[in-house]
Amino acid sequence: MIPLKPQPRRRLIVKPFPRRKLMTLCIAAICDDNEGTDPKIVLCSDLERGIEGIGSSETEDKVGFVRPGWPALIAGTISKANELLAVYAGYLSKHFTEIDEFNLLDHLRKPTHLQKEGLVNHYLQQTFAFSRDYFYKHGKAKFPESFVSAQEDVISRIKLDASLIIAGFAEQIDFVDNIKSPRPFLCVVDDLRADDVALEFEYDAIGSGNHTALSTLFRREQDSVNSLAKTLYNVYEANCLSDKVPGVGKKYINIAILYSDGKLRSLSGAGYEYLGEKFKKKFGPRRIGKGEIEFKEEFVEPFKEKSKPSEAQEI
Repeated sequence: MIPLKPQPRRRLIVKPFPRRKLMTLCIAAICDDNEGTDPKIVLCSDLERGIEGIGSSETEDKVGFVRPGWPALIAGTISKANELLAVYAGYLSKHFTEIDEFNLLDHLRKPTHLQKEGLVNHYLQQTFAFSRDYFYKHGKAKFPESFVSAQEDVISRIKLDASLIIAGFAEQIDFVDNIKSPRPFLCVVDDLRADDVALEFEYDAIGSGNHTALSTLFRREQDSVNSLAKTLYNVYEANCLSDKVPGVGKKYINIAILYSDGKLRSLSGAGYEYLGEKFKKKFGPRRIGKGEIEFKEEFVEPFKEKSKPSEAQEI
């Protein structure tokens, strides 16, 4: 009788379910911000949402609100972005009356601090069953120095895993005429940047396609004194030219306009069709057909080291 070989014990490996990510593109641009016109803010986003290793779909609405008249565009992990949005909404509901033009940034930084404190506390509670307060008040004196150092390193690398662009209007005082007027602002929350919370008064973008979009807006010389019409096109074009970036939606675009009275209006079908026609038929890049560009031997010459640029080299 042949003895059975002992079978190796199998470890049950439980892999966490991939998080739903908003690898996306969100753009916001201030316009008409000069004398004689009411300032406005154009908000633009795709609808992409995906799960790493599984797939993606263009079904996610990326516009939320942190308070009436202050919409926010979101990027990152969906659950973390929604948590951060809720923290902002809760904080502003309690402290909005304390905000003025001089402390606006200070108040808009505090919700991110609260969220990071919560993430650190969750990590310590989930991993070791003690709180953040216990770790810093008592644990650092009781635990081995190597353990404390290791956990401080882990804590320092905990990120929001979410980005926001909060758009709104805050009253500012004209010290010359002593008149209060609404000033548009963009609060950009992204802890992958050097300054994790910053105020912007021109335009900005978040998500995986932000670099391409920002370079397009730079190229178009987008400015806060541009007309609404020009800004709408510039933002539309920036989104379209970013659709080759992984994670940016290729089929749908969502554009809305925030007015100084806090009302948000969506672009209509006629508006999308107009911008699309301008992009495809007039201002956007077109494909290069076969044979449209040629090369001739006269286009090259022997290399000259340290030669001065000629007039022909001027762009």
